[in-house]
Amino acid sequence: MVKRKSLNTYIIFVASLVLVYYVLVCVWPFTFNLYLSFRKTDLLTENKFIGLGNFRFLWKDPVFWRSLRNNIFYLAVMVPLGIVTSLFAAALIYRTTGAMRKIYTALYFAPVVTSMVAAALIWQLLYHPKIGLFAQILSSLFRIDPNNLTFLQNPATALLCIIFMDVWKDSGLRTVIFLAGMDEMPDSIFESAKIEGASEWRQFFTLTVPLLRPQLIFVGAIYSINAIRLFVPVYMMTGNPPGGPANSTKVLAIQMYQEAFYGLRFGYGATISMIIFAILVGLVVLELRSFEQRWEY
Repeated sequence: MVKRKSLNTYIIFVASLVLVYYVLVCVWPFTFNLYLSFRKTDLLTENKFIGLGNFRFLWKDPVFWRSLRNNIFYLAVMVPLGIVTSLFAAALIYRTTGAMRKIYTALYFAPVVTSMVAAALIWQLLYHPKIGLFAQILSSLFRIDPNNLTFLQNPATALLCIIFMDVWKDSGLRTVIFLAGMDEMPDSIFESAKIEGASEWRQFFTLTVPLLRPQLIFVGAIYSINAIRLFVPVYMMTGNPPGGPANSTKVLAIQMYQEAFYGLRFGYGATISMIIFAILVGLVVLELRSFEQRWEY
């Protein structure tokens, strides 16, 4: 009886700590952020209630709409490109066996465990017009002046350069997820298709890809969320202030950060963060509805 009473006390104590942690880390920051979104404040000298003033200003802010378009473009390019490249990488690794399969999987997964900050700095050097590897290769092959290869300094290519880095960075994780899905597929389906005379390419597109639908939805949802809350690659690769050149790489999280901590417009920064939150909630709802479906082999 004494032991059971002690166990109940321990459970209540741990549950209380978890509740306090949840309130301090989740509930209170969200509530305070919502409070700030209705105020004009720098948190030091000015703190004035303006109602929906921040939201009205946001609606007319061209920088906000440019940032939102950049997020959408990032999502529309990075997610499909990442899925397609990782899907084919998983298909190639799936055909290998033994130690080589483990080696290939480890090589693809290595960038995933690398810090995003370190990866972004390395790729920033790779894109450098004078000493970067990409500029050296292109100038050698096509006799292009390296000074003209301004990857991250060109508004037309800067965001694409960041997308390519991000696709490479997490390709291993997507590949492992698809590879695990392929391992769970029953061999009988592919044996029947082979007897019917279906080629390997036809089996891949008509059997493998449809059977990977749960994994495809999961990966698409997770990386769509990552595309909306994008921050570190842009911050590390586009100089100071981040988001250049000419706002071509500015995304919502970067604008939120600059409004709050560069311009000391914490109310407006909080308003942008609420928009990010609303978009993320919408994506999570879509993901949950997608997983309500049932799949059978």
